[in-house]
Amino acid sequence: MRIVVLGASGNAGRQICVLLARELSADDHLVLCGRDPGRLAATHALVAGPVRADEAVLDVTDADAVRAVVAGADLVVVTVSRPDLVGALGRIVLEAGADWFDTLLSSPTKLAALRGLQGEIGHHGRCFVTDGGFHPGVPAALVRWAAGQLEEIREADVMAGMRLDWLADTLSDSTVEEMLDEFTDFDLAAWVDGESRTLRWSECPKVDFGPPIGAKTCVPMPLAEMEALPRRHPSLRRCGFYICGFSPVMDYVFLPVLMVLAKAPSLRPLAIRLTRWSMDRFASYPPPHRLVLQLTALGIEDGVPAAATVRVSGDDGYLLTAAPAVACLRRLRDGTIRRPGLHLQAQLVEPDVFLGDLAALGLEVETRVAPLAGAPEQRAS
Repeated sequence: MRIVVLGASGNAGRQICVLLARELSADDHLVLCGRDPGRLAATHALVAGPVRADEAVLDVTDADAVRAVVAGADLVVVTVSRPDLVGALGRIVLEAGADWFDTLLSSPTKLAALRGLQGEIGHHGRCFVTDGGFHPGVPAALVRWAAGQLEEIREADVMAGMRLDWLADTLSDSTVEEMLDEFTDFDLAAWVDGESRTLRWSECPKVDFGPPIGAKTCVPMPLAEMEALPRRHPSLRRCGFYICGFSPVMDYVFLPVLMVLAKAPSLRPLAIRLTRWSMDRFASYPPPHRLVLQLTALGIEDGVPAAATVRVSGDDGYLLTAAPAVACLRRLRDGTIRRPGLHLQAQLVEPDVFLGDLAALGLEVETRVAPLAGAPEQRAS
């Protein structure tokens, strides 16, 4: 299989390449693409295994260069943060007869571009998977796992806690711009009491993630993968993805300023510099680092109230992006989940298999199902 990775020199792209290379054989060909030759060589130096790996210095804004690299590919993995180019890149991948997988944020721009290609994707029998990685990519899969453990699921809020070094000085301008777009589009909407509505700040839950993160107030973050869950599980009265902020100074001082600056095209360069500077000083933490994604779903099992809990965690934030991506790619490659059409990672993976693959790829995964009232515990792992 010939796999082309666009954005292999970025932080997440590098980790994906390292993990993916371990999955491949001498019959496979991995092409590492990036704009910075030095960073690309650093990625290549970390790739180990029998797979043949080559470098291609590439600017994704050069359509002809992308077309030449993608020619003959079976799968193209897109980690470069350019949602504005997704439509053009997707068409090039289709022309090459390849499948697509991306780890870009779940932005309206990206999703609209891919949905615009949906008819052609299905017509040509290609499999396009979007919203890959950690968030988006995992929260809805956790809810689907819990729904499979309970006879009836009623509440399923997924919480994310972070204590990370964002390596702000290594972030590309396009990655920072993607984050700025996420900030400006932020909406405190969640499925609460059987309807979608915007929460007040006072309604945002405080969650104890344990050391070293501790107790943090989490705010809802709409994800496309979560939207279909209440329709698929009509018993759900509450369902959402919540994430804790960077720090009080970052959340209440710098983010409001950044959101204003980001809306003015002429001020974008200033917003990028200020984002990188403020994240380095007010959002990044010294060791120990930790990222936790956890769900406690409430419902009915064996006729009694029960809870299904799952916790996915690790010390490396970029591994928490890379491992879910490679877990999905593993099953796309073996054909067990590959289906023609456009799919969201969290809605495509098989939850039990997915959690097992995450553990095999180095993340900590804990699951438990237990009654809430009286009866002995049913099962745990």
